[in-house]
Amino acid sequence: MLHKGIDIPYQHLPFTGQFNIFQLDTFKNELARLPHRHDHFQVIWFTRARGQHIVDFVSYELQDNMLFLLQPGQVHQLLDCGKAGHAITFTEQFYFSNRRERETIYDFTNLFECYDGYAPIRISQRTAASLQLLAELMYREKSGSGSRSIIKHYLSAFLLQAEREKKRNAAQAIAPLQGDARIVHLRQLLEKNFRAQHQVGFYANAFALTPKRLNEITREKTGKTVTDLLHDRLVLEAKRNLSFSKKSIKEISYELGFEDPAYFSRFFKNHTGLGPQEFRGAAISR
Repeated sequence: MLHKGIDIPYQHLPFTGQFNIFQLDTFKNELARLPHRHDHFQVIWFTRARGQHIVDFVSYELQDNMLFLLQPGQVHQLLDCGKAGHAITFTEQFYFSNRRERETIYDFTNLFECYDGYAPIRISQRTAASLQLLAELMYREKSGSGSRSIIKHYLSAFLLQAEREKKRNAAQAIAPLQGDARIVHLRQLLEKNFRAQHQVGFYANAFALTPKRLNEITREKTGKTVTDLLHDRLVLEAKRNLSFSKKSIKEISYELGFEDPAYFSRFFKNHTGLGPQEFRGAAISR
């Protein structure tokens, strides 16, 4: 439930420095039941679980061996949850201390991005055994000498296992989308620029393509145009701000690159069926 007039904060979990790992069943915090967000990456592996995990307004029924990967800023909450497992929290600075590391070490950022829509990862029993060993190694190193380099390599192995399971999940889907490096790059560009750049031409120029050709590619691979993808991201960010902040509608519209708040209100209603104020009121009343 949301509380009127309260700006839902970034929640700080048991988080020491730039990395932490802790057992889910030892973490007791009523704030987890409220919508909240974090300013770091979070891996939540439910080894045993029941209840609901809501991520960016979508509810997921928890099951055993379900893995959630959350980026900084994603909104989530746990409802009626009985849980066991592990949570890993870390900053990008922990993993990449300089540009050279980003070029030479496994880049996890694509794993956390939701190119085909957000979905948790179902973990096989075989992979679960490997993840458990890696988690135990991270616990041991953290409580011992706490070498950043060693922890980072254990974390890399954990994320690589998660990536393999994510690909396995996608392969078992009814109609998995075919991967395309251009779509990955486009998603990254959208994430960095969606507030300021609302024209397809900006994104097409990054690929040395015409807007028409880029739209053809994105429609073929995702079923949506560049404008559709951009609008989806704008609507999601607007929902987050309307539900979880005290910012005025005018402030939100300006932050999202809309010069006219009235136009932003029409845009939002066209995509959600509710005006911004109506959506905020509905969120507060839940």
